[in-house]
Amino acid sequence: MNRVLVLCALLVPGFVFAEEIPSPELLEFLGDWEVSENEWQDPLDFMQDLDALDAEAQTAKVEEAQDAQ
Repeated sequence: MNRVLVLCALLVPGFVFAEEIPSPELLEFLGDWEVSENEWQDPLDFMQDLDALDAEAQTAKVEEAQDAQ
């Protein structure tokens, strides 16, 4: 067991020794990937969903601006 831990520490030093503490925003963002207990959404699918929401919001802003004129 100790050999595996040492091997992991050598191969992934950023995981073992973080240069900085993750921000609350990052932790919240990563937490959104969990859809239920120990089940995770594919990050690419998650990002596509966010992009779709951003596009809808942008479309709504454009339509509101056109209606205001």
